[in-house]
Amino acid sequence: MVGTFTQIDYRLRPAKHAERTMLVDLFRKIRFAPIDTYQYVGFGSVAFIDFKMVHRSLGIVDLISIEDAQTHEERVRFRRNNPMRHIDLRFGNSSAVLPALDFSKRSLVWLDYDGALTRSMANDMASIASTAASGSFVAVTLTTNFRHPNEQRLQEEFERLKAEFPEFVNANTKVITFQNMDRHAEFARNALGSLLQTALTNADAGLPDPDDRRNAYQVCYFRYSDGAPMITIGWLIVDQKDYPTMLDCEISALHFYRDGDAAFRIKMPLVTPMEIREMERRLPNITAPEVLKWIPQKERAAFFAMHRYLPSFGNVEPI
Repeated sequence: MVGTFTQIDYRLRPAKHAERTMLVDLFRKIRFAPIDTYQYVGFGSVAFIDFKMVHRSLGIVDLISIEDAQTHEERVRFRRNNPMRHIDLRFGNSSAVLPALDFSKRSLVWLDYDGALTRSMANDMASIASTAASGSFVAVTLTTNFRHPNEQRLQEEFERLKAEFPEFVNANTKVITFQNMDRHAEFARNALGSLLQTALTNADAGLPDPDDRRNAYQVCYFRYSDGAPMITIGWLIVDQKDYPTMLDCEISALHFYRDGDAAFRIKMPLVTPMEIREMERRLPNITAPEVLKWIPQKERAAFFAMHRYLPSFGNVEPI
């Protein structure tokens, strides 16, 4: 998205940090080829946080960051902030850059948009799907915030979705349907997943060997909020002959694995540093002990679900 790096401090998003860490855990499970032979494609913004994590955790050196920087000054800033020589900066809109990339190499692709659902997101995914190697991973992130104080603006947004996704909006659908964030999130997940599968089916229609035909298998579905409500859906693209390898990856063993409409909700526990220390000392049994009853049960449960993925913060006290 244009200019979001000037509006959002990506360092101050704990749920986003947890999501990145969980995705790296998921990448570690992939067994189609050594993970350090994959290429990683994403939107690094000026902080390049996910790129640094992917390189340090997985050893991937083929890194491509797509940046829709419009001006010379913005591009200079991106180049100055580029933390590694491995990161290949590609300037331009994703719709223009993605078709020029080589996805015949197994890839990890994270289209981390900050905006609302658009058809261009599905088109970006279709562009990847046309040539994506079996064993590749594709994820998309977007906001599900469909609330506007202005009724006219709300209706305009509803009409836009109807026009861009006519095959998924029937004549009886009302604007109030999309104001429900659960329904809007499911609409986005279903539409993008269906269109990704359609793109794969169309691309492989002429292949003589059915074992070479690819399918999209959803492996993660996150919902969280560091302000705006966000969702991330991720799929593995796998042909028939590689399907046993996908099963061997045992991605379904991850506690955040989701292959349907029940999202994994990333909830940050509202606890103090002292409470964190007390719970860490007693892992994995922290939800029942009487000794911790002074910490609310729901916060203990949230900590237990997320403790491996929590960011570390340091405070500087005034002298």
